[in-house]
Amino acid sequence: MNVDKAIINGTVIDPVRETKKIGTVLLEGNRIASVDYSGCVPAAKEVIDASGCIVTPGLIDSHVHLFYGGTENGMLPDLTLLPMGVTTAVDQGSAGSATFQTFYDSILSRSQMNLFATVNLSTQGLITSRYPEDLVPAHTDIARIQELFSRYPKVLKGIKLRISKEVIGELGMAPMEKAVEVARSVGSRIVIHTTNPPVPVAELLQYFQKDDIYTHVFAQRGYSILTEQGTLDPSVYEARKRGVIFDAADARVHYALPVIRQALKEGFPPDTISTDLVQESRFQPGVFGLPRLLSKYLALGMPLVQIIRAVTYRAAQIMGTDNYLGTLEPGSQGDVAIFKEKEAKAQMKDRLGNVLALPRLLVPQCTILKGKVVYRQIDF
Repeated sequence: MNVDKAIINGTVIDPVRETKKIGTVLLEGNRIASVDYSGCVPAAKEVIDASGCIVTPGLIDSHVHLFYGGTENGMLPDLTLLPMGVTTAVDQGSAGSATFQTFYDSILSRSQMNLFATVNLSTQGLITSRYPEDLVPAHTDIARIQELFSRYPKVLKGIKLRISKEVIGELGMAPMEKAVEVARSVGSRIVIHTTNPPVPVAELLQYFQKDDIYTHVFAQRGYSILTEQGTLDPSVYEARKRGVIFDAADARVHYALPVIRQALKEGFPPDTISTDLVQESRFQPGVFGLPRLLSKYLALGMPLVQIIRAVTYRAAQIMGTDNYLGTLEPGSQGDVAIFKEKEAKAQMKDRLGNVLALPRLLVPQCTILKGKVVYRQIDF
């Protein structure tokens, strides 16, 4: 069998079968040809020796902000994410109905990555962090949002809302009700930023249906998923049973280590692990990028295979793209990430001041997008 690329000698993590073993990933054109565990190396135009490395599908960051030039926090996707092993990303509500077309034309359609987005309930989106979004329900342009979902059905993945007290002000739960109304009108989901919510978690979760996303699940500002006794609120278990999705989206300040530890102790890992990465936080110690965040969960005791599944196959399932993204199945898109697990003396600090030592870091070595090498460490 002659192929274009053979990635040999690496420890391959298969997130579909949840396995981790030495193998060879074969690519033909822009597709995965197969994964071989026999030890035989077929003829290939290019051989990439991944000895001592971990080989995964290209990572999916399910919560980023990419409207560069259109918002304060937007970052350029390719320059920021591809060096992290991230080949697919979802912008979470940077653009609203009045700004999404510009976002699509200037960023989404020009990137070589696999990019998706949600539309902010606020017409103008997240233009600035200095002032909150306009979430007066009467100002929501439902007709325009419906038009966008009709025009970009493969790109748009939901309606985004920040339900934080400092954002909604005196509006109470009216923006939440409007978000649900708009999302159902376009046959999509709500994606809710849940830090410092106006109501307890159990009450908030009553608005969520199957496939809706509760993001910043491990935040501890105002009401959190922990009860006063320090255990998980029973409502989160019930919500997960009926199909609600819980996303980490830790960012620099949207997580508390005691909440994560308690959730993992009770067998409640996040469905997806994402960064909420913005221009100011990329490459900075608080979050840096997705591999460092994954290293945090590794240090907290979450199994590596489960971690990788949360940022590949599970994330793709949620987007409805698992037939070609987030997997190494034959015929899937040729997106591959290669990492070294290196000893380190790093740490991460949550917003409460709790410090976590990171004795090992997942360090990106090479990123392959649609069969082409788009990033490579100089010594790899």
